[in-house]
Amino acid sequence: MTPGQGRPSTLDAGWIAALCAGVLAQLQAPALLPHGLAVGVVAFAIAAWALARHLAVRASASGGEAVSVAMAWLAAFALGAGLCAMHGEAALDRRPPAVLDGTTVRIDVRVVGLSEFRQNGARFRADIERVVGASEAVADALARRRIALDWYGGGRSLRPGEVWRFAVRLRPWSRPMNPGDPDEARRALVAGIDAQGVVLASDRPLRLGAPGGLHALRGSISDRIIEALGGERARFVAALAVGDTRGLSDDDWEQLRQFGLTHLIAISGFHVGMVAGLGVVLVRLFWWWWPTLAHRMRRRPAAAAAALVVATGYAALAGFSLPTVRTVLMIAVVAFVIGRRRRSPTAQPLLLAMALLVMSDPFSLLTPGFWLSCGGVAWLLWCLPGSADPWSPRTFLKAQWVATLGLLPLGAAFFLQVPVAGPLANLVAIPWISLVVVPLSLLGTLLMPVSDTLSKVAWQVGAWAMDAFWWVMGQVPEAWSSSRWLPEVSGWSLALAVLGVAIVLLPRGLRWRYAGALLVLPMLFPPLTLPPRDEFSVTAFALPRGDALLLRTATRTVLVDAGPEPVDLARRLRAAGVESIDLRIETRRNAGRLGGAAAVDRAFLPRHRWRAPSTTASTPGTRCEAGRRWSADGVVIEALSPTPEAAGTSADEACVLRVSSASGRVAWLTSDAGRWVAHRLASPSAGAWVMGAPATLGHWRAALGASGGIATRAPGPSLARRWPDDLHRVDREGALSWHSSAPDAPTRARNGPTRWWHPGSP
Repeated sequence: MTPGQGRPSTLDAGWIAALCAGVLAQLQAPALLPHGLAVGVVAFAIAAWALARHLAVRASASGGEAVSVAMAWLAAFALGAGLCAMHGEAALDRRPPAVLDGTTVRIDVRVVGLSEFRQNGARFRADIERVVGASEAVADALARRRIALDWYGGGRSLRPGEVWRFAVRLRPWSRPMNPGDPDEARRALVAGIDAQGVVLASDRPLRLGAPGGLHALRGSISDRIIEALGGERARFVAALAVGDTRGLSDDDWEQLRQFGLTHLIAISGFHVGMVAGLGVVLVRLFWWWWPTLAHRMRRRPAAAAAALVVATGYAALAGFSLPTVRTVLMIAVVAFVIGRRRRSPTAQPLLLAMALLVMSDPFSLLTPGFWLSCGGVAWLLWCLPGSADPWSPRTFLKAQWVATLGLLPLGAAFFLQVPVAGPLANLVAIPWISLVVVPLSLLGTLLMPVSDTLSKVAWQVGAWAMDAFWWVMGQVPEAWSSSRWLPEVSGWSLALAVLGVAIVLLPRGLRWRYAGALLVLPMLFPPLTLPPRDEFSVTAFALPRGDALLLRTATRTVLVDAGPEPVDLARRLRAAGVESIDLRIETRRNAGRLGGAAAVDRAFLPRHRWRAPSTTASTPGTRCEAGRRWSADGVVIEALSPTPEAAGTSADEACVLRVSSASGRVAWLTSDAGRWVAHRLASPSAGAWVMGAPATLGHWRAALGASGGIATRAPGPSLARRWPDDLHRVDREGALSWHSSAPDAPTRARNGPTRWWHPGSP
């Protein structure tokens, strides 16, 4: 028989790796391939694949097999890059043109999915069904698009599947400006969102249609659970039954992150597999009750088909999250193989599911769910033998060890933290939540058409089980429930960590395999570039409607102001490598400078604090006023204004700081203080830099004779039109760091490259 004939076609891991590499190459590029070139690359991939198949059939012992494999991998790489470019071009074409940013339109929309309720309103997704009263060009640009909307001060009455009419002001997508910033444009690309906007309360929203469709069913089930249990106790049951995580508070998420349990409080592939198993059980029962069914259809193919149908329905009810889609595709592959009465290697369902995911949605490679879901299954297939007893305690413990250790580098790279008690917490949480809480939550949902009382009992027992587990987690000492936070992980350290974990998980006979743990250390303990002794650096964060400055010496960290409340400054500080804060200074008591102080204090527990001048003596800390002084590592921070007797309530009575190094370099942190304060405090400061409010930055630079300045927030429209070219702005350039040892110009604090999905990219 000719080599290659008569054997079922299978995918190998190298082909999938090449396909993913091609997609990643395009995703990491600053620009997309031109349309014509992308089509040509896909055509080349198809031709190369056909040639590889031809060479495989005619391969000989002289090395033709290796040539065919290399050609197949090249075809996979080209196919991934070309398909990703074509998908990217289609996604960008669906975005409204930039000229519409800031304009107001009236649209009829259908609410999609579950709304996210916040303190200041609701955020939800909707499909645009009609554009009202707009030109034909605007209607064509927005019709049949998916839009993300913020409804400040409202949105509690929204229900999935309803039709509303809103007046919306369109907003552009922002790009990451600080270390640790979320990439809104990337999230929109992955979620299939084409535009975003704000619902205008001045034009009264109108409800035009009642809820309908699958989204309405999902919302009604969640409402039934909340009604049966109450909002507080229903939050975990609703999350595990239909993926409704709206009831979880920030404290809940923080505790889940500290124990590394966030992957369990979402509908995962394991949950879909459990539901698919229910379909298999039902088919077995039917064939047992009615044996003559075997004459019409064999039991195994029927069970596989039932498992696929039930799993698909449950994944649809859960919103088709990526782990559930991966599991459904794997079940579909298994069902196909069983239906064709063929045998397949163990890894084939995973490889085929990955291939289908990557080719149909290349943007899934930008999500943690793809890598954690597929990576977890891949580690288990590689490390656990197929003959192992899945019900033995040893197999369970080994699977837990493999999954925890194998996903450690990926989890750390995506979430920038490593839970200290993660392995032990998962050892208890995985069987308890997956085998007790989840089945009870699903059982209550399935019993809804039968009996409200029975469904309520199942949900109640599930809620009691989760409450008991949550109570146990609350008794864990704080030292065990903490996390090791990491700065932004570099690509090379992540690659080394994955390689190190693979070495550790090699067979037990290799005694040197534990040396692979050394390769994980660069990711867990990355080197930080700190100023040398007697020098300092100041980083101005780019925050919306707020200010925050990070001052660092060789061994100390000082935070000046804390930005507005909605901004997660703690995440940005951790991404910048901050582990503790020695001194936190408040220059003025307003929402833009002090709103995020409470969150920062919870995260870092500053050792010392200079409170804003306008606060009372009963407020913790020392008042920031003239004469206050702090020094460390040869760097001195002095407060020059306001005077001790000033009330500190006006902008000119904000706390003004002067930071000086042993080498004579000076930085002025002027907050909101105006020109009269600048002339009163003016002193020769050649080579100094000024950082403060944009309205007075020019006056301070002129009064001090400073070399340059950085505006800590966006200037107003009139000032922006005449902004000097030699003054830097964080809202335009991103977070900027000025170093006293290199005072000529600031550097970007975030070194992330610009991607093709960012606004303004080529």
